[in-house]
Amino acid sequence: MKTYNAIFIIFVFLVVGLSAAIMLWSQPITGDLTRISAYPERWFGWNDEQQDITALINSERTAGKRHILVIGDSFSEAGHWQAYLGEQYSFSFIHNGKTTLAKILATIEKEKPDAVILETAERALPDIYGKGSVFLTATEQCLLLESAQNKKQALDSNMKKIATLPAFPYRKRELLPDAGNNISEGFHAFKIWTKALISPKKRKAKIHTLTTTDLFSNTQNGKILLLSKDFLLYDTADDKSIQTIRCSMQNTAAALAQTGIPYVILAIPDKSTAYQPYFASDEIRQRPALINRLYIDNLQHGIDMLPPIQEMAAAGHKDIYLPDDTHWGYKGFQLAAVLISTELDAQYHD
Repeated sequence: MKTYNAIFIIFVFLVVGLSAAIMLWSQPITGDLTRISAYPERWFGWNDEQQDITALINSERTAGKRHILVIGDSFSEAGHWQAYLGEQYSFSFIHNGKTTLAKILATIEKEKPDAVILETAERALPDIYGKGSVFLTATEQCLLLESAQNKKQALDSNMKKIATLPAFPYRKRELLPDAGNNISEGFHAFKIWTKALISPKKRKAKIHTLTTTDLFSNTQNGKILLLSKDFLLYDTADDKSIQTIRCSMQNTAAALAQTGIPYVILAIPDKSTAYQPYFASDEIRQRPALINRLYIDNLQHGIDMLPPIQEMAAAGHKDIYLPDDTHWGYKGFQLAAVLISTELDAQYHD
């Protein structure tokens, strides 16, 4: 019995010791991409300071502030772009995967918000607007416009507006765990690495090589960490599917226009699409990006965030998307706030 207990205790100490060593080496796992595939923050954690944004998801309607109903995904659920506009607006949030267009129109009729933001990330566009959607009744019938409207704002104009936004305190990324219970992160990393050795294709995040080191502040900034399900990486859409998505989005815009209140249809590119020009892989660089085929700027009050994001990246702005995450750093949320505010202001002053 004593021998058994000794073996068990030694085994526990070995597991705990190994987990602690991995935890200290990899650093606290904070990014959603580093977490799901246990890539170390030592490699992909951001090193430039980020603003510590105070989330603003749902807030009370108050006199002097217009109230915005936001229907979106994790880019809006975080409440970060809303926080930059909190001095002018109050907000309520509904996840776009938990509602329908009919319910949204009923909510607008009942609650009478002052504006509606309908936000969708690129990889979710086929689920929301394509065949089989539960959000609406998808359709292939509409008049498609091929030439994009000239709605693009110059980068310097966007940057001047960003400079007027509220600033949140800056923070550095934590390099050491702040509690002993973080040791489980080391064990998590060990399990993921073991599984990856057995079945590497099942890893949920993938590393790709870039042609530049100017896009991110992480240590391995010549590489990009991506969600395997970014639309650019795992699939393409045929012409019929594209037409269905475009027509369904167009019908959504028409339905929102009928409410008589300002609205914005915001499309956010996947991280892989945003940085597509910088992939070392010729094959990936030449793939047709879904968001480019939808002509979202043709929608009434539609905003395609791909052009301004790529313009910011080309101008040398780092961590627009965080290197360890599928979401933006604070610069991306600032840009979204400016684009949304500009579009709403134009409608309020028509």
